[in-house]
Amino acid sequence: MAGLTNTQCKLFVPGCALAFTLAQRENLPMDAIFQPGQLVRVNLAGLDAGGVTFQAAVTDAVGHILKQTSEQPPKYLVELLFSFRGVSQVEVPADRIHAQVTTGKMGGT
Repeated sequence: MAGLTNTQCKLFVPGCALAFTLAQRENLPMDAIFQPGQLVRVNLAGLDAGGVTFQAAVTDAVGHILKQTSEQPPKYLVELLFSFRGVSQVEVPADRIHAQVTTGKMGGT
């Protein structure tokens, strides 16, 4: 697939309506392609950022995707909703990020 530049590369098989995205081809979870502003949960356990090493218990921190920082391996800059010892932005590998699913319901209503 050399020479392809778009991220939504599709491969069509004659007589078959299958299409594979780059994420599928590279065996990444389908939600591994994130968009800026997207609400996510990240596993920070054991990661180092800004001189802070996150403890094993920090497995479900909430934040927003700021931008993709690397394609191979895929990494994203995430702005955390809460600061940990002054660190509010962390570069996180895609396999440690999960899309936050919202129900559209407000708490208590």
